[in-house]
Amino acid sequence: MRVFVAALQTSLARLPRLRHPAPVPTDPPEPPNTSGVVGWYDANAGRLAAAYESLPPGAGCAWFSDLLPSAPGLVIDVGAGTGRNAAWLAGLGHEVVAVEPSAAFRTLAQGLHPDAGVTWLDDRLPSLGRLLRLGVAADAVVLSAVWQHVAPGDRSRAFRKLASLLRSGGVLAMTLRSGPSEPGRAMHCTSLDEVETLARSAGMAVVRAEAADDALGRADVSWIKVALRLPDDGTGALPLLRHLILNDQKSSTYKLGLLRALCRTADSCGGLAREDGDGHVLVPLGAVALNWLRLYLPLVRAGLPQAPSNRGADGLGFARGGFRAILDGAAARQDLRVGARFGREASAAVHGAVWDAADTVARMPATYLTYPGGERIFPAARDRRGPAPEGLVLDAAYLDAVGTVRVPLELWRAMRRFAAWIEPALVFEWTRCQSAWKRDPGSASNRDP
Repeated sequence: MRVFVAALQTSLARLPRLRHPAPVPTDPPEPPNTSGVVGWYDANAGRLAAAYESLPPGAGCAWFSDLLPSAPGLVIDVGAGTGRNAAWLAGLGHEVVAVEPSAAFRTLAQGLHPDAGVTWLDDRLPSLGRLLRLGVAADAVVLSAVWQHVAPGDRSRAFRKLASLLRSGGVLAMTLRSGPSEPGRAMHCTSLDEVETLARSAGMAVVRAEAADDALGRADVSWIKVALRLPDDGTGALPLLRHLILNDQKSSTYKLGLLRALCRTADSCGGLAREDGDGHVLVPLGAVALNWLRLYLPLVRAGLPQAPSNRGADGLGFARGGFRAILDGAAARQDLRVGARFGREASAAVHGAVWDAADTVARMPATYLTYPGGERIFPAARDRRGPAPEGLVLDAAYLDAVGTVRVPLELWRAMRRFAAWIEPALVFEWTRCQSAWKRDPGSASNRDP
């Protein structure tokens, strides 16, 4: 077991960057902006481009270049302007996605740096909807002379979006502007204190902060250059998951079942979840229950023990009428998947099984998976069970109507990105528990179900 734990810790610590993981739920992008700050930049792009391009190549990135990974890495330049920084980063061998909401700037940039190999994207803060739908995990996100344009009321949301773009160990490099603005060029005050507070809420650490004069020589403008790093996977999600998988005491497979069901939900239908604005996501309890059934059905058919003592024939308290019916009934011939449809007979069985599983998840593992102080990590709330529809469709509306599981955002992010590495560890521990209980049916490591 010690060898396995060491191997697991090593493998999780060396998880590779996923360039194209499953899409994450995002807000739709804002509509094209013909006025406001983007309109101002469109109208003044030519004059600004001449000033920006007069600076030496790499002048905007030299201050954090030592924090970048060895090429090739993935760098996202948000508010890329004329593409000067993006082209320089691409010249180092990095893959660069340049995000710029000004159509005039994008046109100029692609003419000024036609051979840079930069991917351009029309998107903007605070939502970055189109960028997030790409599902990329970046080594670095650059935000040069942009933060002052984000309204203070949007900054918490915008910062969470930026942090979600980074892989474990990734760097966010941003510059904070102080000084007056031209008419029509809407700007807001910035401060290092604000960024440090936002960093703490996102589990990031400030690794560099330095004052700088304005590169264009404006005496009334100054900057603070701030580099932040996402340690591990954000806020220690992988170490917490390692503890829950390997060290948390278990008297059944229910805790592992919930973790696997959440991983399956994050990996296969993560778009059904939604952020609650308080550092958590609300996952449809019906989707978790559905994956719970998909996991347990083959194990029950194989007669494998799921608890150290006999709780019925197979030790599964949730395996009531609906579950028993789909073991060999009409529903057994269909795949229990999101979007599946069932006739009248199968609908009643599947409906009962989903709600029974949801009830078990909420009462058992969601109650007993806790932080050291006793606070529940995955609190679940069930809605009132209704009658089985004559023609059941396992769609988003049905799964959401069962209830919700509230998952910390950092854990959900880790499950979405690293499910392919987390699930094997869960399977290993599940197998170990089953083997131990088969050898000694009366053994129990804890009273928790």
